[in-house]
Amino acid sequence: MKETRQVDVWTGVGLMVLSIGVWVLTANLPTPKRGIGPGQYPRVIASTLFILGLVQFLSNIIKGYPKQTAAVQWKQIGRAGLLALMAFVYVRLLKPIGFPLLTPFFLYATIVLFGYKKRRTAAIVSIGATAVIFLLFNVVFMVFLPVGRIF
Repeated sequence: MKETRQVDVWTGVGLMVLSIGVWVLTANLPTPKRGIGPGQYPRVIASTLFILGLVQFLSNIIKGYPKQTAAVQWKQIGRAGLLALMAFVYVRLLKPIGFPLLTPFFLYATIVLFGYKKRRTAAIVSIGATAVIFLLFNVVFMVFLPVGRIF
């Protein structure tokens, strides 16, 4: 039994609107005479996003909406809201504190927020993931993440 939700329809519409916005914003990027320019990759992603949003929208319109039986889960909505607040604070503190110091705490808090019980494993994963991401970006991609004002 496949149930669809009205949220899926609006998510499809949102994806299509977002992809159109990306397409319009990349229109003014320079196009080289040869090769791929800076606007091609975002446009490929935007086109794919539009197609996926259209498929999601149409598949849910064709199948119809189910009868609403479940009550609103306020606990889950609260967790999502808290995560949004945590992400906002994380972005604001990223420049002064730095990626290597702040990210393990953010990842750990996110893991615990969504109910993972093994605190030690969560801490190890948070520190390890931060180290891998930091090294990958700084060494391989040569994209330097903020280290903060402490260093």
